[in-house]
Amino acid sequence: QELHFLEQHRIVPLFYTDERYPARLLQCNDCPALLYFKGSDTSLLSAPRIVSVVGTRQPTEYGRAICEEIIEGLSEYNVVIVSGLAYGIDVTAHRKSSAHGIANIGVLGHGLSSIYPSEHRNVALKMLEKGGLLTEFTSDTKVDRENFPMRNRIIAGICDALLVVESGSAGGSMSTAELAHQYGRDLFSVPGRVRDPKSAGCNLLVKSDRARLVESALDLTSAMMWE
Repeated sequence: QELHFLEQHRIVPLFYTDERYPARLLQCNDCPALLYFKGSDTSLLSAPRIVSVVGTRQPTEYGRAICEEIIEGLSEYNVVIVSGLAYGIDVTAHRKSSAHGIANIGVLGHGLSSIYPSEHRNVALKMLEKGGLLTEFTSDTKVDRENFPMRNRIIAGICDALLVVESGSAGGSMSTAELAHQYGRDLFSVPGRVRDPKSAGCNLLVKSDRARLVESALDLTSAMMWE
């Protein structure tokens, strides 16, 4: 039944021995044994430059604006953007990437028989044109809160650099940042106002020297020596 679903919907299963399996994920000792990818090109999963973007589900206007500005600035560097298709910063990054022709991949915490949240279905369909959707869950796996920490390790492990845009001091974005730090990925953080709870996590990452402060795409690309 699963094989029929994959064939019917043109989904590519990627066992960890497959040469198309995301190269950076193989460096992580807890990488999924099997992934499912629906999209335009599996080579995007091991593209030369991959930036993951995470942040709050309830961003301020400042958070959305700086996220869009950085994504737009990255458009000339041939990067692939990865995020989680969630509300807030995630979907902002996906929408802006698609609008500027940047390949972007959504990592899901459920199977590919559905899209969550359902409001982002059109965004996901647009992503399939130049990018795709990635998950470790079989097609009939429903949304479950326990799935999202598993999803986050893929977002953290698949990239060269992880960018945090607006995050509280705890939550999914901070756990993803901690995973990226453990995996040895370059970590970047957009600063916010002092004592602003929506930026407390971002400021903490910079203050603790785990992340570099980023005000623009140029800050990130210079640090990564992509100039």
